[in-house]
Order: sequence, then C-alpha cells, then structure tokens
Amino acid sequence: MILLALIAGLTLGQVPAPDCRQADAAMLALPLQEFDQTPAGWRSLDAEGCEAVGADAIARYREVNRQALAGEDTGTLIWHEGQLRAAAGQTETAIALMLEGRDEESDALQPYVDASVAFLRQDRAALLAARARLVALPVPDYFARAAERYRASYPDLPPLSWPLNLDKVDGFIACFDRPYREAYSCDAEGNLP
Repeated sequence: MILLALIAGLTLGQVPAPDCRQADAAMLALPLQEFDQTPAGWRSLDAEGCEAVGADAIARYREVNRQALAGEDTGTLIWHEGQLRAAAGQTETAIALMLEGRDEESDALQPYVDASVAFLRQDRAALLAARARLVALPVPDYFARAAERYRASYPDLPPLSWPLNLDKVDGFIACFDRPYREAYSCDAEGNLP
C-alpha cells in the first residue's frame, strides 16, 4: 500500500522537498570573511530549493555575531541574504535587504543594485535605465590592477570585465519573465532587445 502511494505521488508530478542542510554552531562561529566568501560558510547551504535556509543562516549569523560585527562592513553579507531571499521568492524582504546597502550614485555597484530591484519589482523601464547607467560608468583607474589580482587569485574563473555585473543585468533583461534564480544565471548573449 505504501509503495502504491509513493508511485501515485511520483506519477502526479510531485517532487520531493530538497534535503536542505542547516547551519551549525561551527559555521555560525566563523569569521565574517570565511562565513561569507568560502564554501565553509553559507555557500555550502545554497542549493536549489534551499535558498530560504541559506538566507535564514545569514540572518542568524548576523544576529548571533551582532557585537563582533559592529564596525565591520557587512554590506556584501546583507546583499547575499537579499539574493537568497529573492531566489526563494521572498521578494519584498529581498528588496529591503538589497536597498539597505544602496548608497552613493557614483559607486559602481549602485546601478547593479537598482537593476536587481527593478527586476524584482518587474519594472522593465527602470531595469533598462539602470543598465544604461551601468554601461555609462567610466572604467576606474584601479580596475586593471584589481582585475589582474583577481585573475591571479582565481585563475579558473572568467576574468573580470567592465562594467561589473553587466552579464547579470543583461540576464535580468533577457529572462525578465522568469524567477530571480533563473534570470540571475540567464545567458543573455544574443537575447537582448
């Protein structure tokens, strides 16, 4: 009888829920850089269907380490929580987190922030305007040196190109009607208006 129920469930197209790994005490005790930027941290939780678990782990990390993080730049960590919440379909919370780091217009990341938020709001005009601002940014003097250091540190990854995150913004445009997780990794080549 149990076997018949399992077969019936599978034939109806029901997909089992992913087995999402949870953050443990050791992960929550990692230094900020290690928690945010290495596979030992929240990135080990980032699997399709587990985005909310990863976002919750970042929120817990920020809460548990509130005193230790005072004075630290946690903008990237907050941004990553926002991205995970967007991928989990928690749009309003994602937008609030993404906008938390929204600052000076001259910052090269701000048009990317605006494009991400415009995509989540399904505001195509604002998305295209943010892309236009992004491509209009002049290449900063330090970029060539930073790109060389990045290439030396991460030889297996594609090299940095200016403007940063243009591929992501173009993916949002090309895959405008798709969920955030799909649009974020959308290959926009040849699909732009």
